[in-house]
Amino acid sequence: MDNGRVVEDLLSEHLDALYRTALRLCGGRTADAEDLIQELALRVFRKSHELREPAAARSWLFTILTRTHLNRVRSARRRPEVGAHDLDEQAFEAALASWRSPERPDYAFERLQTSERVTAALDGLDPDLRAVIWLVDVEGFRQREAAAMLEVPEGTVASRLFRARRALREAMVAAAHPMARRQGA
Repeated sequence: MDNGRVVEDLLSEHLDALYRTALRLCGGRTADAEDLIQELALRVFRKSHELREPAAARSWLFTILTRTHLNRVRSARRRPEVGAHDLDEQAFEAALASWRSPERPDYAFERLQTSERVTAALDGLDPDLRAVIWLVDVEGFRQREAAAMLEVPEGTVASRLFRARRALREAMVAAAHPMARRQGA
């Protein structure tokens, strides 16, 4: 089997998880996530000779994804892009994608609201915090693996993870109790 076919199979096997991660890393912006996945695929094909241990392929892919994203963020900070995003369409797509035929409409509404709150809370996090919490809590990587992917010390990952979880918890509490937030309680 040729190397190109192996890389295609590898990408196909992990594409859903990679896209979910790209979507979160990009703050829910689908066009940016798709661009990131496309850039990932190009880099994976170019770097396919670097994969030495097939058992480590998932970690290797996520490492390339996160480093590519970090490079894009650093580049954007140097020269920010100007663009408009139709947030209403994105919210509609997110709601449509998460829709399931519920037994009771009130359960579906509550589930949708919770999903929107979690998404908004994740998207509101600093990109460094969002990347860490997504890799560790959603994708299930160990802190050591996330540290290697993000090229930061393991202690930094632990600190960011703590801060990200606390920020998410605070955002969820604030979203669930909007009156308490307005009254300063």
